[in-house]
Amino acid sequence: MKALVLAGGGAKGSYQVGVWRALEELGWKPDIITGTSVGSLNGALFTLGLSDVARDMWLSIDTDDIITLPDRLTPGELHDFLRDVVKGGGLDVTPLEQIIDRLLDEDALRASSIRFGLVTVERSKENGIRPRELSVDEIPEGKVKDYLLASAACFPAFRPRQIDGAKFYDGGYADNLPFGLAKRMGAGELLCVDIDGLGIKKLNFSGLPTKTIESHWDLGELLKFDPTVARRNIELGYYDTLRAFGRVQGTAYAIRLGDEQTAALADFSARYDAVLDRITEEAPALALTALTAVQLFGPAKDQRLLAPLELAAEQAGVDPTRLYTVQQLCDAFAAAYDPEQADRYRTVLAGEEKAGADAVFAAVTPRDFVAAVVYTTLAEK
Repeated sequence: MKALVLAGGGAKGSYQVGVWRALEELGWKPDIITGTSVGSLNGALFTLGLSDVARDMWLSIDTDDIITLPDRLTPGELHDFLRDVVKGGGLDVTPLEQIIDRLLDEDALRASSIRFGLVTVERSKENGIRPRELSVDEIPEGKVKDYLLASAACFPAFRPRQIDGAKFYDGGYADNLPFGLAKRMGAGELLCVDIDGLGIKKLNFSGLPTKTIESHWDLGELLKFDPTVARRNIELGYYDTLRAFGRVQGTAYAIRLGDEQTAALADFSARYDAVLDRITEEAPALALTALTAVQLFGPAKDQRLLAPLELAAEQAGVDPTRLYTVQQLCDAFAAAYDPEQADRYRTVLAGEEKAGADAVFAAVTPRDFVAAVVYTTLAEK
């Protein structure tokens, strides 16, 4: 059986909606969904078949729709407010409760062909503090909403959830990526979605075939819910999932596949290498500078030809939320890049013998240097 494992991460959870959209297009349906914190909230909606509702929700809510905050505090008032929040046990999440009340159909969740599970942490006089990894079948009747809110009760930001005399806290304090729960529920393979949330992320000793989807990009702040950020994250999650299933190439950008793209990439790479060879003939140390910058960018082995172009595009601020051909990404970089940035390396890029100062500057600004080399490569075509 296939399991989708959704990590916690607050407002970053919008990314998981894009993942689900891609999975639906790919025809990949899990038998099991497990989640922690916001991953459990998204997971419940996905289990109920409410992906469109989840998308609309993320594209319409802001922070005030999740937690209750006072209006327009001065820095001093904000300090006092946050101090009182901690003393009082956390922020009021009544708005979030209202969203869950409106969307959750517990009977439908229990009847779904997809089995659902979540993680929270219980604190009681009888049992002390203990992790609770629960399938929906193990949650008492009528209590699913409570346990969902318990899984997302990120103390001290949010208040713990009271259930039957015990306090429950965010599942991230126990396991922020619950593949162990998925295995216990019968999973034979795992698809994990990690959104870089706070909490404990255990090593995967499940022994199960595992694919992990995560973003190259910063997904934003944990507690800042913003429709604009959510829209961006949804698109990132969508393309990252297509990449994980081999439908697009790239590391930070989604690049089309096909023989035409392979040829265009080979042409770019050959011209980039020629420019770099000219530079390093006079400044050999810059070969290592460029190589290190590309390696730190983090491409997979089969994506290394694209890495200089993608790194340059990132430096220039090219939009990562759309699908590109190789030429379109080149064009987008050229349109966004400031040529004056390349002027800082003028003598190095020209391969001049006396380029000492520029070479030193290139060595201490490796990513900007690679972007300048890419710009020169495109400009000389």
